[in-house]
Amino acid sequence: MKRLPGTALLRAGRGLALPILLLLGAALALENIEATPLASLRNAQFDRYQRQMPRARDNEPVIVVGIDSQSLAAHGQWPWSRELLAELTHKILAGQPLALGIDIVFAEPDRYSPGVLGEKLAGLPRNILAKLPEPDSVFAEALGDGPTVLAVVGLANALPGSRPPHKPLPLLAGGDLARQPIARFPSAVVSRPVLEKAANGEGFINASPDALRSSSERGVLRRVPTLAFIDHQPFLPLSLEMLRLALGSAGQTVPEFGQHGMTGLRIGDYRLPTQGNGDLLIHYGKASSHYYLSAADVLAGVHAPEIFQSRFVILGFNSTGLQDSIVTPLGEIVPGVDIHVQVIESMLTGAALQRPYWLPWLELATLLLGGLLLIVAVPALRPRLAVLSYSGLAALLIGGGYLAFYSGQWLFDGPSLSLLLSPVFVSLLGSTLIEADAKRRQAEHELQDSREAAARTAGELDVARRIQMGLLPDPQALFAEEKRFAVAALLEPALAVGGDYYDCFMLDERRLCLVIGDVSGKGIPASLFMAISKTLTGTLTRLESNLGQAIRDVERELNRENPEYLFVTAFVAILDTDSGQLDFVCAGHDAPLLMRRGTIAKVDTLTHAGPPLCATDSYPYQADQMQLEAGDLLCLFTDGVTEASDGQSMFGGERLAAALLRHREKAPPDLLAALRDEVRAFEAGHPAADDLTLLLLNYCGQPAPTAKNGAL
Repeated sequence: MKRLPGTALLRAGRGLALPILLLLGAALALENIEATPLASLRNAQFDRYQRQMPRARDNEPVIVVGIDSQSLAAHGQWPWSRELLAELTHKILAGQPLALGIDIVFAEPDRYSPGVLGEKLAGLPRNILAKLPEPDSVFAEALGDGPTVLAVVGLANALPGSRPPHKPLPLLAGGDLARQPIARFPSAVVSRPVLEKAANGEGFINASPDALRSSSERGVLRRVPTLAFIDHQPFLPLSLEMLRLALGSAGQTVPEFGQHGMTGLRIGDYRLPTQGNGDLLIHYGKASSHYYLSAADVLAGVHAPEIFQSRFVILGFNSTGLQDSIVTPLGEIVPGVDIHVQVIESMLTGAALQRPYWLPWLELATLLLGGLLLIVAVPALRPRLAVLSYSGLAALLIGGGYLAFYSGQWLFDGPSLSLLLSPVFVSLLGSTLIEADAKRRQAEHELQDSREAAARTAGELDVARRIQMGLLPDPQALFAEEKRFAVAALLEPALAVGGDYYDCFMLDERRLCLVIGDVSGKGIPASLFMAISKTLTGTLTRLESNLGQAIRDVERELNRENPEYLFVTAFVAILDTDSGQLDFVCAGHDAPLLMRRGTIAKVDTLTHAGPPLCATDSYPYQADQMQLEAGDLLCLFTDGVTEASDGQSMFGGERLAAALLRHREKAPPDLLAALRDEVRAFEAGHPAADDLTLLLLNYCGQPAPTAKNGAL
């Protein structure tokens, strides 16, 4: 007996060779997961852990003073005068905060400084300029009144005007730390020297140099560095530098290293686990606006200084157009300053996500062990039990990931393991099924039996085709005497029978009903479902005056017995032939084209469009309305038209619209034939991908009354 293609490979080595090769391939893919689409799946699953189990935010140790729209309205556009910032700093430091971090870089001179004013206002007397205060000095004096930290921005490449910050962590300079794989920046954008000198510390506010690869994906920020070198000097991020200053002499900073890089960062008695490159995997808490204060309110004295006592304060932007917006794994969009808040809270609670170097090895071992269990168990089980076994293993892996996150914030990638094991399981199951099938096919006479059965099936399909086509109305015969409109229709199944259908009938003397539909799938199942759908649509639109309710009734009846889970896209319309009003319901179908006075446009179905029938349960379909004018042509079609292919591209809606315009002078039956011919010519001999159905309605309007007894 001749074997099917691929059978020899499935049955090689008693059906075990291919599963073992697939298991080795899965292990290789897991080792290089960052270069595969599975990286997106893994990150999405890790984000899902956080959305379902976010970090609890039991207290609010940080206050953000935001330069928001209220502040800009009260004190003018940004940048503000450094004198105003000095006033704001004095008011905050009067409350004796633990530390004040300023998430802003002041790299340029104040625009109100005497030097800048002298350049802009050349006629201003020099003696007056000499009497003006230097805003940077005023601001520097304010910075020196308390524990303050200025922001710096590390640069991947040195730029004109950039330079290293002046206040690194001296106790960490040099030594083995310089050889560790942590973030490095050759230079930075920093504040002016007079401000640097006055502040107690400086902290960087950017992610790693490889931020696009390691810190974010599609705009989601998942990690930030806890330590970085700028011009060979170590610096903490703004948030952790604030904590270090707040602890004073007890805030000794100790990076912890192991054989595979950095393992954690300790500041005083507080510790956070890190990745080998020093990145912190943030365990986000849900965003909150409770700890945000407007800078305008602080300047106006709305809040007593005591509100800042024994708390960390961060001054930053919280206004559209100024702030940098961050997307978190929780799906929330927050100001960039909120990331500093999350890091401080994480350090104080010791809460961080953990994915140490050995966790990928554990995942690899789990993958290999699970694959070996499948290789041993699946051939010995019946197909139903084999499917249950694999489903149980997948559920165990996915559930193990959730359990690991819940118990210790470990990021275990269970979904990727279950997905990588699926080809192994499918090959094992396929080998088992092929072996069983081979035992049932041993006699030569079965080949003859199958040929005879095929011939009988072909005959039955031919009869089914004739019956199916006989179910469709002939619009030209049905409306031969009609003057208010003209209807033409065409259906060509891709196979012997198909799932497309159309219908057109009068509900009463003035209302015309038009229906076009497309059942999912092809062949006999689709044709049977098509017949049921057409019959139900025609019956229920006659019984129910509300079109939306009629379609809901159709879906309910179709869903009553639908074991194959088929669905139908449909467009159902009722035309008032006297007024031209068209009521319609679009259930997942392509929007018809409307040709009016030589122009083509799609009918707007977005307002009340719903999903295909049987795609959901009990969808509340609603009817929409439009007004037809005399001479309008409505073209309804299925995707067999727009998705017709020449092997490289599809026919598409634009070609259909162009064809309508080219042949617009033809009567509907001739126009219909011309459109069909253009589609077939475009396919250039390629087999039809789907059934082709077109339904044209030419609305002529109410005919003028005829003369009778000499009067109109």
